[in-house]
Amino acid sequence: MNGNVIQTAIARRYAKALFGLQAAAEVGQTADTLRVLAEAFAASREFRALLLSPVFTREQKAAVVASLAARAGCPVITGRFLAHVVRKNRIALLKEISDAFGALADRASNRKAVQVSAARPLTDEQAAAIRVTLEHSTGSTIDLAIHIDPAVIGGLELRIGSTVYDGTVRGHLAKMRSALARA
Repeated sequence: MNGNVIQTAIARRYAKALFGLQAAAEVGQTADTLRVLAEAFAASREFRALLLSPVFTREQKAAVVASLAARAGCPVITGRFLAHVVRKNRIALLKEISDAFGALADRASNRKAVQVSAARPLTDEQAAAIRVTLEHSTGSTIDLAIHIDPAVIGGLELRIGSTVYDGTVRGHLAKMRSALARA
């Protein structure tokens, strides 16, 4: 089995365990805290070095993470969970745990994250029309993240989970190129 697959499975188990411990009102704050800490872990070399360094004990690292979680206003159980993750030497999986927990939170609240790639910025009206159409067709609340990618050339690419809907000029050109290569 691939190392990434194993790490993802471990992260999902941790996220599922934390999700099971949360009251419904705490899920959003916990998801936000995990996301912020994961972003800090990825962005700050000093923070990452502190948490991965053998110089500090696991208890010292756990105290730092629990303190940060408390300052972020997250539920006490989340701070304890994060301290446990540090003590189990799984803090390097923080991004994966955060992503898995966010997916569980979205599923529980009937939300879907949709990434839209467009060649140029969309107007507010266009973004609202896309959101309304997707909400109507999926029956879920949609969180749009719009990315500008000039390589798209025209049209839109929508990513909902692992499903991609490609209505871009780039996608059509690639299909035509593939069809011509087969012919």
